Amino acid sequence: MKYLILALSSSMLLAGCASVKVADTQVATGAANPRSIYIRPFDVSATQYVGEHRGGPGERPIRQSLAGRNFAESLKEEMEKLAPAMVVERDEVPPRPDADTNGKHWLVDGTLDVVNNGSGFSRGMPLFGVLGGARSKLLVHVRIREIGGTHSSDDKDASTLGRRGNVIYEFDLKGGSALSAHRGSIYAPGLGEAEPFDFKNAAERVMMALSTDPHRHGVRTSPVIR
Repeated sequence: MKYLILALSSSMLLAGCASVKVADTQVATGAANPRSIYIRPFDVSATQYVGEHRGGPGERPIRQSLAGRNFAESLKEEMEKLAPAMVVERDEVPPRPDADTNGKHWLVDGTLDVVNNGSGFSRGMPLFGVLGGARSKLLVHVRIREIGGTHSSDDKDASTLGRRGNVIYEFDLKGGSALSAHRGSIYAPGLGEAEPFDFKNAAERVMMALSTDPHRHGVRTSPVIR
């Protein structure tokens, strides 16, 4: 009986870990190995921005207006593991690549659809910590376009980039604090603010999804089969 309880407890612990996963993929072309990556602050004009955020209700509009940039900065740190990355303003146009590097430069943007911080106080309460109102939730739409690619004859400059034919990846991320409750970790906020943790988890998931072998599985320390 005690082993059954231990097994159930372990499974609940694993299931309760905070995380972000790819919930749905609309476009996947197999593009890889970019030379550089440009990231625009994600759109927050229609974000469902709720829960307990830093600064309280009076500061919430400020926090929402900065959320798209905060996520872009988190994404930059992770995408730099794939190629040199930088955040560009919404009115900035990345340089058109040379012909020999066509399609090797990416532009990343998207929308923050849901940023729900949940309740840090409720996550610290017995039972209430596993209820839906206490958990943080995050829903992000990510779109990655190639800079260059095939352009029609009326394309005069790089500002026309991003038509449907240039999209190489498009997918949705979904996650949050799950059942992590008051037990914080490097992935979960515990009693603190969830937004930085959720943004970091989501940015890391984007990098992992676009990497061919991020964990280096199968790497051998010896060339000899033992």
